[in-house]
Amino acid sequence: MSPLSPRRRRTTAVLGALLVVLLVSGTVAAACGSDSSSSTDTTVDASTPTTVATTTSLEGVTVSTDLATKPTITFDPSYAGTEDAVEVVVAGTGPVVEEGQLVTFDFVSVTGVDGSETGTNWGSGGPSPSVIAGSSGVVPVVNQALVGQPVGSRVLAATDQAGQVPGVWTLFVFDIKAAVTPLDGPQGEPVTPPAGLPTVTEDDGTPSLDMPDGDAPTELVVQPLVKGDGAVVEAGQTVVVNYVGAKWADGSVFDSSFERGAPVDFLIGQGSVIAGWDEGIVGQTVGTRLLLVIPPDKGYGTNGNPNAGISGTDTLVFVVDILAAG
Repeated sequence: MSPLSPRRRRTTAVLGALLVVLLVSGTVAAACGSDSSSSTDTTVDASTPTTVATTTSLEGVTVSTDLATKPTITFDPSYAGTEDAVEVVVAGTGPVVEEGQLVTFDFVSVTGVDGSETGTNWGSGGPSPSVIAGSSGVVPVVNQALVGQPVGSRVLAATDQAGQVPGVWTLFVFDIKAAVTPLDGPQGEPVTPPAGLPTVTEDDGTPSLDMPDGDAPTELVVQPLVKGDGAVVEAGQTVVVNYVGAKWADGSVFDSSFERGAPVDFLIGQGSVIAGWDEGIVGQTVGTRLLLVIPPDKGYGTNGNPNAGISGTDTLVFVVDILAAG
């Protein structure tokens, strides 16, 4: 269990639960698929009553092509395919999305049962959602719809793996807005921190912490060690970071993405991570290496995090490298 959040490291309540169907465990799919089944009456084992499928292929689905307006998805309900399917509605002219990139998109989803909308970020007023393309934490058909497509594309996808009821299909339209390759490490101007804070040294790119003598601060400390030269991180964005976390009391490391050999991504500024991360990371710039000293009230509170060996009185110290945001 990652100790980044008292709730869950990566929330499924993205954009007020609009992306709940996108971010679930699944196997990474390697290529785009196409459903070529014919339009014949079949039944789907979904819920009571049984739903009759009159559309069984994306050939029977129409999507609007005006990229300046919210897409509409129309078909003769209900929809039920034989396998995940992806179809490019409008081909973009930007760079091709690669696995491992942070991909930002707008989306609409509808249920295959009757075509009613189940989620969208259009009109939300906040940042567009982002995912790591090719990630095993993303519904496989979403990876199929993103990886290999040029930025600027509008892509239609269908799957029965995005919901809680077996046999019920969901149709998505993704408008791919941007794709960013996360940095390998901090990138920017070094900053000399004030005295009295933990000392950060680096060995082959991995930071380590040496705690000072004395009592821990009682207020949140947010200290850039490298001031990144990238874009400013906004609340509601997905950020990609590498980090190491230790306890002020004894300097013991309780978690490190560096040790696991892979950065993590999560929603920032929305309560999906501890308050010290939300408050400390929002407003920083991509490329920043950040030192966070987090008192208990902005960490795990009086209950602590027993699974990580953190008590309710522990002050936490993190070094966080902000590698991407979108």
